[in-house]
Amino acid sequence: MSGAAPDLPALQRAQSLADQAYQAIREGIATGTFAAGERVTERGLAARLHVSPTPVREALRRLEQDGLIERVSARELRVVEHSPESLHELLLTGAALRALEARFATSKLDEAALDRMAAIVDELGADPVRTIAEYLRLAREFDREIEQAAGNPTLRGLIQSVTFMGQERRMRSIENMRFHPDVAAHRIQGHRDILAALRSRDPDTVERIFRHHAVAGVDLLLTDLDPTQDADRSQGRITG
Repeated sequence: MSGAAPDLPALQRAQSLADQAYQAIREGIATGTFAAGERVTERGLAARLHVSPTPVREALRRLEQDGLIERVSARELRVVEHSPESLHELLLTGAALRALEARFATSKLDEAALDRMAAIVDELGADPVRTIAEYLRLAREFDREIEQAAGNPTLRGLIQSVTFMGQERRMRSIENMRFHPDVAAHRIQGHRDILAALRSRDPDTVERIFRHHAVAGVDLLLTDLDPTQDADRSQGRITG
């Protein structure tokens, strides 16, 4: 890498350096720190992460398996170029898999977990345009209840392999909700609909409603909200 390349986030020694390198590089690909087609090397990435090449080598191996990095030569790799269509398809696949995970969780979520999820939704609804970090934390807690109840690590691994849109893009989509309170309200209502479906214990309904909500979330991530298109979007998939 050239000397002008920006450093990546410093890694924490208490955790696996290979795991952290994997997440940092994956996030960089998702947020555009690495351009599609950009060539990278183990040593160049190691220097930017301030670690030895060994954990970077392991991270790159995993990223090759994910289809995000491809090998050009023995020492050099490059970021795979995903077309907008293929990116959209990958994220839609993740939405479908997350809906399947919710289906599996339907019969396993106990009433205490459902009550915790209801409290999270109520907190979101009390201030739909709260700070970005707080919104992300609450939404993640809601999703984590479903993940833990489903208890399917193989499926979770598949979800993670196709869901690599970075935190920066997610934060931007939430920031846009401040200017589109109707969209924020629809997103929170989507959480309420998922919760109601889970309480009904009907896996078909849960999967259908969760998929609708997740697909709308993909649209939010991939599209910068345009005030001139508010009317269309309020009626379309983005309102899940």
